[in-house]
Amino acid sequence: MKRTALNFLALIVVLLPFTAFAQQNYEVKQHSLVVEGTSNLHDWTAEAENVSGNLKMKVEDGKITSINGIDVKVDASSLKASKGSIMESKIDDALKVKKNPYIFFKSTGGTINDKAGAYKITTNGVLTIAGVSKNISLDAVGKVLPNGQIEFTGSKTLKMTDYKVEPPKAMLGSLTTGDEITLKYKVLVNPK
Repeated sequence: MKRTALNFLALIVVLLPFTAFAQQNYEVKQHSLVVEGTSNLHDWTAEAENVSGNLKMKVEDGKITSINGIDVKVDASSLKASKGSIMESKIDDALKVKKNPYIFFKSTGGTINDKAGAYKITTNGVLTIAGVSKNISLDAVGKVLPNGQIEFTGSKTLKMTDYKVEPPKAMLGSLTTGDEITLKYKVLVNPK
């Protein structure tokens, strides 16, 4: 009995390093996060210049096998509208960036479907915009690149009013924006 307990303990000690390294932390290295919206005059876009994030994933033999956590933080004041756009000055006010300087997404995991090396990933989590948090589901396509980096691309349509963001107006109210926006994202992550 004593010998069996010692053998079991030895097995745990041997396997512990493999368990610890089964999941790896990845961090955002490059990103493109674009917000697309409409107005009664013309469509508009804004791009986030400062995005950071960490992902906890398991990658085996060049394949994504699990995602166990995602944390993304966007500097709300870094959202910049197309140069010369009237929206440039309206975004900070609409997002209340002085009071809520960051947009957050936090997930505890996701599901993965492998489609010949392109991974369809669905993750549930909490998105916080302008201090308001909502449960959402995000979809992305993941691809393991030859250099070991992983690329995720996707899009999500949201309503600003769901986050208590009043759609911006300009020119004394003659320019009004639509409530619906689309987030388009492309993120490249590296192992930490």
